[in-house]
Amino acid sequence: MSVTSRFTGYCRCQLVLINPALNRRRIYFLEICQGLFHVVLFRAWGRIGYRVRCKEDWYPKIDDAVKEANRLYREKTRKGYQETNQY
Repeated sequence: MSVTSRFTGYCRCQLVLINPALNRRRIYFLEICQGLFHVVLFRAWGRIGYRVRCKEDWYPKIDDAVKEANRLYREKTRKGYQETNQY
């Protein structure tokens, strides 16, 4: 099942990848929010239970942020991440 457009505007998404056989417990967080002068795509990732790394990307238009968020969402779901609201 391929989702082509998870993001359509301001929203957030939390993805996890848990594979005990490979000792993987990863989390990935995406959020599109309004900044003072630009639209912000906020990303955080890391191992569940540990400190996460964060990155903010600034875009002049929301369409650009939505396009990048959907690209990242597709990339992560192809790698096995699943959407959750548990963590």
